[in-house]
Amino acid sequence: ITYAAIPFERVDWAAFDFVSLDLYRTSAVAAHFAESVRALVLEGKPVAITEFGCATYHGAADTGASAVFIVEYDPDTARPLRRNGDYTRDEAEQATYLRELLTIFDTEGVDTTLVFTFANYGMPQRDTPRDNLDLASYGLVTLFEDRLGDTYPDMAWEPKAAFAAVAEHYG
Repeated sequence: ITYAAIPFERVDWAAFDFVSLDLYRTSAVAAHFAESVRALVLEGKPVAITEFGCATYHGAADTGASAVFIVEYDPDTARPLRRNGDYTRDEAEQATYLRELLTIFDTEGVDTTLVFTFANYGMPQRDTPRDNLDLASYGLVTLFEDRLGDTYPDMAWEPKAAFAAVAEHYG
């Protein structure tokens, strides 16, 4: 039994079999992130990081779970519409972030890690820059609305650099 907590919750883990957290590194916590992970492991129970990741734009690694706030949403349907400004695509930053966190989690003795996410289905790539939601996506793949990918020609997605980084880590 476990509960996927977020860091500001003060969970008493005594009643649970696993310590589980959605855990993002931001610039505000980067200096003590590994130490915080180590403290979780020292609780003495298996640790599962149930969500971590990074969006695909320059600067997203500093914002952690808040990177999605570059998206404007439809007020009636809550569906993502477009980005709220101009951002630079940075697949290398997303891949580096995932590599670094996977290394920290392994080094500190975390038992299970779940990358957020394989595909962010509400955040497809589009040709018009502001409408291209893929930059706000934490997905390991870029989703297409109107075509199939090249690497896997029967799929409407294409792997990002983050896909290869995660595959390499676990390879």
